[in-house]
Amino acid sequence: MVAKWKFEEVKELTKRISKSKVIALANIGGIPSRQLQLMRKRLKGKAELRVGKNNLIKMSFERAGIKGLDKHVRGSVGLIFTDLDPFKLNKILKSSRVSAPAKAGSIAPKDIVVPSGDTSLPAGPIIGDLQRLGIKARIQEGRIIVTEDSLVVRKGEEISRDMAGVLTRLGIEPIEIGLELNAAYEDGVIYTSDILDIDETKTISDLQSSYRDALNLALNSGIYNSVTIKYLLNDAFNSAINLTINAEIPTRETIRFLLSKANMEMLSLKSRISGDSVSGAQAGGENEREEEPKKEVEREEEKTEDEAASGLASLFG
Repeated sequence: MVAKWKFEEVKELTKRISKSKVIALANIGGIPSRQLQLMRKRLKGKAELRVGKNNLIKMSFERAGIKGLDKHVRGSVGLIFTDLDPFKLNKILKSSRVSAPAKAGSIAPKDIVVPSGDTSLPAGPIIGDLQRLGIKARIQEGRIIVTEDSLVVRKGEEISRDMAGVLTRLGIEPIEIGLELNAAYEDGVIYTSDILDIDETKTISDLQSSYRDALNLALNSGIYNSVTIKYLLNDAFNSAINLTINAEIPTRETIRFLLSKANMEMLSLKSRISGDSVSGAQAGGENEREEEPKKEVEREEEKTEDEAASGLASLFG
């Protein structure tokens, strides 16, 4: 005989599934209960996490008319109900990861450093364990003090059983854990984890590049739509203005350009005319200055002849 609570559980899950905009399945395997509670608190107001037996979850999907999502019910899973779209939900889950104690055999997600300072541990045999694992420590006033920062595990290395135990004693939780989505369901579409895990920066950059390429293609092809029409009209207007200016056709839009062009041509012509007049005046002045010395030469010649005549007269008494 099937237990009554199972009927009630399926009934409740079916009701929640039918009312939710998005239903997601998250892997909760290996997450300690304390960390799971922290994740629930961080999701409060955004999403609801329910944990149930896999066969009851599948039965609830069937009763709610959700097809295909039951294939993603595997391992230890939790149901997430939310009004957020699957991509936003996945982003929130990734930002809601919490720290957890290291376990023997787990891989360090980053360099693990034991910081210098008071460990609050009383003096005892553990100081030997610390020193054996490469942690520089000493006893001061009955407590164990780490004398300098000590890198104990590098990123990607396996954490040994002894190291995991020491890190736990020191209160260091180097492992990050969180809810990983198996799949999410919205409006009849199932989004798997590989679809949801996208590089937002790259995706936005690719979309912007595609938009620019499509816009340039449409503009060069003269295809008008709600986006290109303003650019095409502006280009056509500028082409029409250039044509009427070059053809010297006065219109309300071109008259100021034509007047400006005429003014510039007038100033250029005036400059050329003024330049010719000045050159002529300068040439005339130089000719007059050249004629004046000739008169002086003639006067000097006349004076010389008079002096010569006077000299001859004196010879003959």
